[in-house]
Amino acid sequence: MRNPYDVLGVPQGAAIEQVNAAYRELMRKYQDSGNQKKIDEINEAYDSIVMGAPSGGSGYSSGGYSQYGAADYSDIRAKINSGRLDDAQILLDGIPEGSRDAQWYYLKGTVQQKRGWLEEAAKNFATASNLDPSNNTYKMAYNKVNNARSGGYRTERRAERDSSGCSGCDICSGLLCADCCCECFGGDLIPCC
Repeated sequence: MRNPYDVLGVPQGAAIEQVNAAYRELMRKYQDSGNQKKIDEINEAYDSIVMGAPSGGSGYSSGGYSQYGAADYSDIRAKINSGRLDDAQILLDGIPEGSRDAQWYYLKGTVQQKRGWLEEAAKNFATASNLDPSNNTYKMAYNKVNNARSGGYRTERRAERDSSGCSGCDICSGLLCADCCCECFGGDLIPCC
C-alpha cells in the first residue's frame, strides 16, 4: 500500500481533524462511483492512520486512535447536533471495530434514532448500556427508543382495549370528533351540541 497520508492527500503527521475531513471528502467523491478498489484503499489508509499501524514500511508513525478518541467523538457529536448525519455516519463507520467503545455505540444509536431506524438504534443503545452499565444517559436513550418502538408508555392499556373492543370513552370521543368535522364543513352530526 502507498503511504496512507498520500492516499488521503494530507501532509505527513496531519492532525486527526484534517485526516477526518480528507477521508469524508474522498468517500463522498468515490462512494457512488462503483470504484470499490479505490474505496478500499481509502478505508485502509484511514484505518492505518487512526490506528497508528505502519503499512507497507512507509515509515510514518502516529499516536493511535485512543489518543484522538475524545476529539473524534466531539467532532461526531457536533455533526449530529448540526443535523449532518451522513458526515457523522462516515466518521463512525471509519472507526475500526476494535476501537469501538460504549460511546461509539451510543453515538451510532443516536444517528439511527434521528433517521427513524428505531430497531437498529435500540440494539446500539443496548450494547452501549451493556458496555458501560453505570452510564444513565445510555440507559435513558435505550428506554426512550424502546418506548417509541412499542408505541409509547400506554402499551398496557392498549393491550386491554384491543382484547375487549372499543370502550365507551372511545365511542364518545369518536362521535364528538366526527361532529366537529361535520360542523367545520357546514353540517351538524349532533344537532344539540
